[in-house]
Amino acid sequence: MEITPVSQVRPGRLNYSLHVRISRMWEFRSTNEQNDIKHLDLVLIDQKGSSIYAEIPPEVIADLKPHLQERKIVYMSKITIEPPKLAYRVVDNPYMVKLNKRTVVVEDKDEVPGFPKYTFSLIPLDKLEQYKNKTDRFIDVIAKIRTVTNATKVTTASGDQQMRRVILLEDLKANTIESSLSGKRALEFDGDQVIHVGQHHHVIAIFVGTLVKLYKGHYPFLSGTSACRWYINENDIAEIKVFQKSLPSDPIRVQKTYLQIDADAAQKFEDRTLQELKHVDPFLDMGQRYQCTATIIGIIENQTWCYRACKICNSRMIQKENNYECAKEGCPSTQFEWKYKIPFIASDHTYKLEFMFFEKKGMELIGKSASTLIKQYKPKEIPPEISAWIGYKFTFIVRVLSKKSVNAADPSFEVLMIKERFGKEPIISFTSSNEGVLPESSSSFITEFKDLPLLIPITSKDTKERVQDAGETQDMEIEPFGICEEAQSSNKRSFGELDNHNQEINNNNEDPSEDNTTKRMRSQEKSKN
Repeated sequence: MEITPVSQVRPGRLNYSLHVRISRMWEFRSTNEQNDIKHLDLVLIDQKGSSIYAEIPPEVIADLKPHLQERKIVYMSKITIEPPKLAYRVVDNPYMVKLNKRTVVVEDKDEVPGFPKYTFSLIPLDKLEQYKNKTDRFIDVIAKIRTVTNATKVTTASGDQQMRRVILLEDLKANTIESSLSGKRALEFDGDQVIHVGQHHHVIAIFVGTLVKLYKGHYPFLSGTSACRWYINENDIAEIKVFQKSLPSDPIRVQKTYLQIDADAAQKFEDRTLQELKHVDPFLDMGQRYQCTATIIGIIENQTWCYRACKICNSRMIQKENNYECAKEGCPSTQFEWKYKIPFIASDHTYKLEFMFFEKKGMELIGKSASTLIKQYKPKEIPPEISAWIGYKFTFIVRVLSKKSVNAADPSFEVLMIKERFGKEPIISFTSSNEGVLPESSSSFITEFKDLPLLIPITSKDTKERVQDAGETQDMEIEPFGICEEAQSSNKRSFGELDNHNQEINNNNEDPSEDNTTKRMRSQEKSKN
């Protein structure tokens, strides 16, 4: 048969034959995954790298689907070419392919060297604002993975039960955004393997087929449903290798975080004024949680906004003669990474108190990690990214930092959850020297490396063969919410888990949302330079 390149197909002719790879395939259903399939969708790519969207109507899916599989190379004939859809465009092509009951699909079982596998059009994270709540096209991004949550069953706004997983992404400029995977995609994403590899290696991902959505009209996130796919640490993707080349040789480990599943997640906390919180007893009230609404009015002077955190247990590191040692007794670590410990001062007109933001809440608020900002600012030099939040009003869920509060005139509190954001308020007047100072901005740097080791690719799970692991997927009944509330949940442990670590946190004054131990990776095959 005569093969027509994808770039040359036009509506009207009926004798086209294509030689293409099935780059992606997914089922489109209305509302949720339990409804009937409306159509089966494909992304096809030919030997020259040209791509096109294809659609299979529901009445012929049963006949054609057995011949279709992602990454297979096939011949297609007896197809029609039509104008593209006006919404949810997957690739940049002025036409689309429509399959029918007479369409013939034959697998090409010969090895075809160099036949393209992937097609995407990457949008930088700092350019996503223009695509918020738009549905004319899907969005593709590249970033390194910073945190991964468990997969959890949630109740959506329509009352349906749906699996959910949240991944925190960060680009080379330290811009961050969360990707919320839903339904089967939440289960197919191999979170355990990402975390395992991410303890000692970079994890770089391209997410395709996402949409930029907003929670409460303000907070953007990437929504990944049936059309979403990801390519993680694929060494044959040039864009991933270019991204890798701009990263430091020593990776920041990927953290596992948790969407709240504890009964306390839905608990209603009694509102307390700061005047009332002033009387919290660090001995008797240790571990109790309180809700308060206050405006950040400054940052405590002569305290650092970050600390050296042990890479094993997150305790603070103590400087010795030639190196650093972990302050936790028995911990052998001499390696550390910088984490947030931001001493904000907040007030509600009744009183002012210290509210500490550790790493997870700091990243959620600021959008950049402490390890990124430390490249530009000294520990006692308050970055403008932090000072910019002075004047903003929030509702927090907090608990007392017992050890820090024992000998202090007023108790200090750790922010466990940012429950609500109200925007910027007039600064509440107090006679205080605790004002944040805006330092001069310095340029960020990206280290270049000559040697580029092979990345460890991570594929998706096969949900058909997978039995749900209770440790990985758990039920959770929650009120309808968007990604912002998920972010609040994903960046902290369940309250029960926090209680188990309370004494250690108070002893070390560290980030309570980190795991206390990290399993070492099994030895990997050394990469060739």
